[in-house]
Amino acid sequence: MVKYIYKEFKSVINKLKYPDSWFWSRYTLNTYSGCAHACIYCDARSERYYIEDFENEVIIKTNFDKKLDQRLKRARTLLPDVIAPGGVNDAYQQIEKKIEHTRKVLEVIAKYKFPINIATKSNLITRDMEILKTIANDTWCTVGFSVSTTDEELASFLEPYSSAPSERFEALKTIKKESPNIQVGIYFIPIIPFLEDNDENLEDIIKKSKEAGADFVLFSPGLTMRDSQAQYFINKLKKSKYTQIVKPLLNLYKGEIHPPADYCKEINHKLWNLCQKYKVNVRVKRWIPSDFRKWNYKLSELLLNKEYIDALKTGKSNKTLMWAGLNLNNLEESILDVYKRGELHTIKNFNPKIIEIVNPYLEKSKELKQKKGLEKFL
Repeated sequence: MVKYIYKEFKSVINKLKYPDSWFWSRYTLNTYSGCAHACIYCDARSERYYIEDFENEVIIKTNFDKKLDQRLKRARTLLPDVIAPGGVNDAYQQIEKKIEHTRKVLEVIAKYKFPINIATKSNLITRDMEILKTIANDTWCTVGFSVSTTDEELASFLEPYSSAPSERFEALKTIKKESPNIQVGIYFIPIIPFLEDNDENLEDIIKKSKEAGADFVLFSPGLTMRDSQAQYFINKLKKSKYTQIVKPLLNLYKGEIHPPADYCKEINHKLWNLCQKYKVNVRVKRWIPSDFRKWNYKLSELLLNKEYIDALKTGKSNKTLMWAGLNLNNLEESILDVYKRGELHTIKNFNPKIIEIVNPYLEKSKELKQKKGLEKFL
């Protein structure tokens, strides 16, 4: 039985050094510590998160909505940007149905008109449709359902207290039908080798995502195998009907945290082709602010999307392109002003090749004050 502990914390929101280039979040927050969904592979079990009894002891952070209200009200350095609730837990785990902790936080976020990207394994999120609609209408709202298998028996072993995969697809369908301006999709993460990486499951996830109305599917082959988290996962496998995958799984990882690059390249290639086949985007469309960051974020999205898709196709990451895109997020003035001064080369990682990529869009923005071309690429 889960033990719930009420505890007050000083800090309620965390600002990332760079916005996350997958979910586009600048801020993260966790209304709970620990998660009663009890997913046996969850990386939050690793020692770096300092959570001793991950699923049996869940901390409810008291006065969280009030503290967040005060933080956003008094904020001078927190420009509106994407907030991602639930990084190391599910914001819609079972206790949320009773105490509506996350719902209260969403009401604060809606009050201050911050955009939001929320990931969950629970169909309970449909309860908060009206608040999500408000956020989407005022700014931007993205909801991603984590689904890694369509096999409900396997899912009940891996994610024992989450909504069934079929329920998550149905919830996605409901949100898209009732509020088309909410961006919805699937986080096909993790993809557990020898359990979820077979061709049938890969295609079934992409196909069902498309049928449910998903705007995107984000995927990542493998899972982390880190210290106590890895040991817990392996022990669970050994005591299950899936014990036969333990040896090949350990042979694949060879003591590393992540699977080898060749394995990831192979799975990425299959998923890229499936997403092309079913016409599903592999990236989340970014929220764009209306202040001086507007073109910084547009061009950052352009560069980071290009780096990601090129890496999917080739298996090689262009670190200069990636860091140019990331650093552009932190520019303290509009890139248009830098461009007008002829100083693009002063932006970190902006070498001649990067400047060649962004120049055509900056030239159009300068001469025509229009956004043609860029939106088509994004």
